Amino acid sequence: MTSPPACVVVGSSGGLGASTLALAVGRRLAAVGPPATVVDLATTGGGLDVTAGVEHLAGPRWSALAGGGVPAVDSLLAALPAEDGCRVLSAGGPAPRTLTDEAVAETLAALVGHAAPLVVDAPATSGHLSLLLAGGPLVVVVAGLRTRQLADADALVDRLVDLTESVTAPADLRLVTRGARPSAGVLDDVEAHLGVAHLQHLPDDPFVAKEAERGLWPGTARTAVRRCADTVAAALTGARAGPVGRAS
Repeated sequence: MTSPPACVVVGSSGGLGASTLALAVGRRLAAVGPPATVVDLATTGGGLDVTAGVEHLAGPRWSALAGGGVPAVDSLLAALPAEDGCRVLSAGGPAPRTLTDEAVAETLAALVGHAAPLVVDAPATSGHLSLLLAGGPLVVVVAGLRTRQLADADALVDRLVDLTESVTAPADLRLVTRGARPSAGVLDDVEAHLGVAHLQHLPDDPFVAKEAERGLWPGTARTAVRRCADTVAAALTGARAGPVGRAS
């Protein structure tokens, strides 16, 4: 039996829309297959459920898992707020101090081992990346093209490579670039420097803000975000380019 699709979306710098892309990928996976789950690892943030427009729906957030003991994964999945087959486990506001790293790790391990497709929105500094990378997921690094943003991407790729040195099923690392559309030569140079296969460029999308204002899930309309999410979903469920690594 093959492992369920698992994707980790990591923004190498802040403000690049990694969370928006993670939600769109989850929604597109659910549209063509079984229900998917998007997990927000910014456990003390405002909550990915707000970005998804489902903050008004009942269901557990990370704070519900702070009291000790992780519920059975099927029960947890059934209770999460969801829309059109895509569930969200998010912060829903500042998490209580009793939410331990162990509780987060135990929950992640249960979700990774479940049959449902999983998308994780992970901060670049998350201490849980090593756990996630051990399963050989597709890892999408979202990177800007400004000088500082490229330096951030370089540092993140180095960290990901270091974290996968001892795992038996290395992650499949892909690059999504963000911002104004660059020339093909610029993208070739970035891909060669990072040693990571370029998956797609995601231009600035004015529809993202419009969808948010209407309380819509990102990628609901046929926008650039949705097209990029479809590309990520196809890479996730199809052929892989190879394990994470640096070009020599």
